[in-house]
Amino acid sequence: MSRPDVAIVGGGAIGVCCAYELARRGADVVLYERGPGLASGCSAGNAGLICPSHSAPIANPASVRNGLRWMWKRDSPFYLRPRPAVLPWLARFTLAARGWRERERVIRSLSLESLELHAALGAELGTSFERTGTLNVYATPEGLEAAAREAEASGLRHEVLDADATRALEPSLVGPVVGSTRFPDEGRVDPRRFVDTLGRAAAAAGAEIRTGAEVRSLDDLDADTVVVAAGAWSRTLVDLPLEGGKGYHVDYERSGDDPRIPAWIQETWTIATPLPDRLRLSGTLELAGLDLTVSPRRVDAIRSGAERWFRGLASRRQVETWAGLRPCLPDGLPAIGRLGRAVVATGHAMKGVSLAPVTGRLVAQLIAGETPSVDPAPFDPARF
Repeated sequence: MSRPDVAIVGGGAIGVCCAYELARRGADVVLYERGPGLASGCSAGNAGLICPSHSAPIANPASVRNGLRWMWKRDSPFYLRPRPAVLPWLARFTLAARGWRERERVIRSLSLESLELHAALGAELGTSFERTGTLNVYATPEGLEAAAREAEASGLRHEVLDADATRALEPSLVGPVVGSTRFPDEGRVDPRRFVDTLGRAAAAAGAEIRTGAEVRSLDDLDADTVVVAAGAWSRTLVDLPLEGGKGYHVDYERSGDDPRIPAWIQETWTIATPLPDRLRLSGTLELAGLDLTVSPRRVDAIRSGAERWFRGLASRRQVETWAGLRPCLPDGLPAIGRLGRAVVATGHAMKGVSLAPVTGRLVAQLIAGETPSVDPAPFDPARF
């Protein structure tokens, strides 16, 4: 076989977007995915929200406080599993929390670009993207007031709704609603359909997709450029302080009682996303290394929290229970750029699918020598 221009490691949302953008530019691309198919890792199971309103990096003061408070509570929304290997990461995480506002601004700017790319890809390729808007629901007046201030400071178009207006907009809510913030320009995508669609588009543009192909070392790859987009497993290939942030979902069969708008219940960190063929309930973040063990307690916490807030779930048939690892860097920003002989694109935490289109475009621009459409400096992997 001829030597490819670019070898991409990872067939999730980031990897397929890189393959698509590079193949469209005429590069000879081979993508390697260790699983049996594309989206075998975290990309298939996330909430699918495309939401610049949620741009705070995981390294922020509230996360530090909650992490310490919930460290011994195994079913808490944000759980730091105590173990020696995570201590250096936690030290960096705690220090980074001090300067989080600037990183929030950077992530929001990137998210806004990616939102428009999602809309364009949805129209062009049929990725399932819909500009549904998103809803953040609050159970206390203090939480709603703080959210209203944050929404105003964000500069994003939004509405602040009281309890009656929230229930009128989303009749599926039955929990103790005080009010909500709505961001009408945001949307959602079916994550698996998005990855599969971009994978097919990349292949149609000339990229070769190889599944069931685990790459154990960059030395195994004979290519001019190697892109590492393997999520939490990227740390086995490049020297980055990545920690796996385990998230869960519980999928239910569709019903007429489903929410019409993706709704994020702030009290429990539970997200309800109506997808074309199911209702997805997702949530929690457990810093767990590369451990993919499913915790029944955390699954039950998602399920019981959702049953308290949404109509008709207790008797609904469950379709799937899932856990996956989000790649988390201690400062909460992704790593996008050159690191040694590789170009890395990882560390997107809970925004991998959301930021995949803009990341793929930025990686392609860096490799092709084009002027980047966004400033890549904040994402430089060499900062570690």
